[in-house]
Amino acid sequence: MSKDNVIDSLGRIDDDMIRGVEALRRKRKRSGWARWFAAAACLCLVIAAAALIPNVNNTPVDPQPGIIVLSEKTTAKVTYGCEEWGAVKEKLVGLTEEEMFGRKKMYVFRGKVSGLTNVTIDFSGVPMARCIATIVIDEVYQGDLEPGEQVTMLIPCPIDEHNIWVEDTGIIAQLESGMEGIFMPWVYDEDSFIEMNGAVLMLRDLAVCGLADGMRWAFLDTDRGLVYERWAYPGAGDAADLDDIEAYVIEMLK
Repeated sequence: MSKDNVIDSLGRIDDDMIRGVEALRRKRKRSGWARWFAAAACLCLVIAAAALIPNVNNTPVDPQPGIIVLSEKTTAKVTYGCEEWGAVKEKLVGLTEEEMFGRKKMYVFRGKVSGLTNVTIDFSGVPMARCIATIVIDEVYQGDLEPGEQVTMLIPCPIDEHNIWVEDTGIIAQLESGMEGIFMPWVYDEDSFIEMNGAVLMLRDLAVCGLADGMRWAFLDTDRGLVYERWAYPGAGDAADLDDIEAYVIEMLK
């Protein structure tokens, strides 16, 4: 039955109810329970017919669907996907490999990507595209993590959405779901945040850790072989796979 037909039927039911009420008024010898039963039956018909009418104004409870609920300290708005995006060009800070491996507030682990979720962070009209990677940990070299645990890691660019390219993210932009790698993300705490255009994002609202840039801090086992920023890790030498990188990482962490 179409919506129009249902509405027409509902209108006829209303007319019938009116005529039924008039008939009840004309009848003098009708018991109280009979009048109650007739009125209840008409009401049930109205409810049943109304239930068939589509909810054309099906407004969701959340007036802005797709927005991620964050802590009160975050004033930036975060939504799923990257329909609008932006990137801030940040100059890579020069660090030796000893300085990179000497950072204490950093996880170092080997794991496999189980999920990638692109998000847009809106800093009061200035959008920034990012990706949240979920990684199942295989081996832990530094940090209070456990094998088998899942960890969320913020990536400084979206992954494979609308072919968006962000400068200085050429290594991590190759990340795919199911890919294995060795990662060195910085650990976020309650004081880790980004502030831009008067809006604040508390980083731990999105992930427990994140990569400082998209060129270093990750070694990926891709279909094209081992991928990492070789100039940043000269001590890795001729590493051919993640096992070689694992040995190098363990040695550097000593």
